Amino acid sequence: MSTKIWDSDLVGVLDEPDQFDLPYRDTIFINKNNSLQFTVRIISQPAESFPNVKTVTCFYSDLERWGFEDDFLETEEIRKNRLREWLRDRLFVFKVERRIRYNHEEVYNALDVRVMPKLPSFHEGLRLIPAPIFSKEVHGMKNIDEFVLRLSNKKFVGRIDNISHESDDTPSFVVWRELDEEEEEQFSIFGEFLRHQYAHGGFSFDVSDDLKMISFQDKWLEECYFSDAIGNLVFIPIETYQEITNAIENVTPIPPVTESELEIKSPAPSAVHTTPNVLTAKEEPKVAQTQKPDLESDMSEGGNATVTVPMTDQKELDFLKLLYTNTQDAGLVYQREDLINFHTSMKSSSLVILSGMSGTGKTKLVEVYSHSLGLKGEQFTVIPVSPSWTSDSDLIGYADTMHMVYRPGDSGLINALRKAEDEPNKIFVICFDEMNLARVEHYFSQFLSILEMDPGKRVLRLYNDDLESRLYNSAQYPPTIVIRDNVFFVGTVNMDESTYHFSDKVLDRANVITLTVMPFENMKEMPEKKKGVTARSEELDFETYKSFIRENRTVSLSEQELALLWDVHNVMQEANRQVGVGPRIVKQIDVFLENLPSQEYVNREIAFDFQFVQRVLTKVRGSEDQLNDLIGKYERDSGEAVTGKFMDIFNEYPMVSDFRMSREVIKQKAKELRFNGYTM
Repeated sequence: MSTKIWDSDLVGVLDEPDQFDLPYRDTIFINKNNSLQFTVRIISQPAESFPNVKTVTCFYSDLERWGFEDDFLETEEIRKNRLREWLRDRLFVFKVERRIRYNHEEVYNALDVRVMPKLPSFHEGLRLIPAPIFSKEVHGMKNIDEFVLRLSNKKFVGRIDNISHESDDTPSFVVWRELDEEEEEQFSIFGEFLRHQYAHGGFSFDVSDDLKMISFQDKWLEECYFSDAIGNLVFIPIETYQEITNAIENVTPIPPVTESELEIKSPAPSAVHTTPNVLTAKEEPKVAQTQKPDLESDMSEGGNATVTVPMTDQKELDFLKLLYTNTQDAGLVYQREDLINFHTSMKSSSLVILSGMSGTGKTKLVEVYSHSLGLKGEQFTVIPVSPSWTSDSDLIGYADTMHMVYRPGDSGLINALRKAEDEPNKIFVICFDEMNLARVEHYFSQFLSILEMDPGKRVLRLYNDDLESRLYNSAQYPPTIVIRDNVFFVGTVNMDESTYHFSDKVLDRANVITLTVMPFENMKEMPEKKKGVTARSEELDFETYKSFIRENRTVSLSEQELALLWDVHNVMQEANRQVGVGPRIVKQIDVFLENLPSQEYVNREIAFDFQFVQRVLTKVRGSEDQLNDLIGKYERDSGEAVTGKFMDIFNEYPMVSDFRMSREVIKQKAKELRFNGYTM
């Protein structure tokens, strides 16, 4: 069967049957599994794309954690009456899942069900409209003045994930929440808004005229539903909503607030991943007053507000800005999120592999990255992989015992590694171009073992020690080379009939990034650019780059993140005992998340989605018989993958991520299973 889930929260109430309905229908009944099942009537405004559906189905299992217990030994009538009585004073908050059965019947079920009490003002005709709530605690703004500045300048003000983001669902007004000196909540209302945008920085709004503000009056508060069950939303009765709208229309607009009048502490809305290593100004004396980092001036939130950023964070953001500018100047049209993903992978992984269709500029991206670091000469080495390579001697060379010399490979790798060993404060990037033209496990075998070792223990052996005194050039090429942590390895690959696929041994050690390009319409701007790369005015030394890297000795993943990965490991083991999510992958995901730069385009949830695609789904390969239950079946008519165990796990952990990219990858794999009988 096919499924679709609407992520925005709805509010509902037990659907009481009309006594005049013929035939009489009971909205609480015992299903064939001897479990209570009941119908909930939707009383809040759904998303514009939501179908004309008035009720959804709930199950007893949705209520257990909220304290209702069913007694299976009682009669059906007693069980139903007990549930009806329990529900009498309660409302439901939930998301909706549509399932299409094999007979094409559509059923709508409530997901992620939460319960909250009815207010005394509840009445049968109640209709609710959601409005988002922003606050400094959740969305990282200093105060209400910064919020006003962001609203006035159409800047991103943060994410609210459980409300519709569709363009036709712009709220007329939004709410600001803060605590007064007595720690009492105070609410202000801002509007009116004509339209909005929603991106990784969250909402940005277009004001219909001038921005206006009113206080949330007590009489309105008493009518509205605020609850931990609904998070950063308030559900407002439609009559109260109209009163608020009328009140906003009749107040004086807010005087404009300029950026020079306001010192903004942090640009971070809820989309920002706040790293624990970032200190406050009091704890960190080396703080720079600078312009807000803008990785893309015409697509960012558009501000140049002053921010207070720890010095090391600011240097990293400056580097990201330079990297983005250089990719544009080089004629590359990569999404900003991919660049952040690539940079985070580079500083947290032993090996990064760039995948994608031919002609997307993978090798050029590595070159631009190196130039943005200011690397020169052997600090950036591109090694074209030959299809004829069958062992590591093709790459690193061999000891010629007939002429008693060591002959390094033609790639230039050994010379670059020797230089990196001698100059530990310089950065070296080694790029293996078209890495999978030969079998990586053959020519890269020694490196695969070395890369999993701790820095300082990574030693590449060129030949046996007993030959050292006999080789004429042993001073230039000693028997071993220490691969320091100032060396970064990158590979580019194409996945077609001329290449080899990676084994799990390679995938366990690599972040495999599939690059996507921005829409081609963006290429219209490219002729105006200089089509070149501006290197740094000075080289970025390794000590500075190392300050970007956060080393964590213990795993700091949340309980939900660990529980999700454990569930994924178990279902993968059920499909194939040779694959799963090993401890190495868990640690690598944790390191990636801890090293996510403090910016507002890729938050922790998106980063976890990146890692699930790059660390877990790359290993999901096999036949239709093996993977149908794991991935699901693809339906040609609906164009969707039928829910499999992966999708079930995603739905079970909505707080970890929405898994947008992972869902698309799984859909593609389900399509491959259907049409090819296998997926790679």
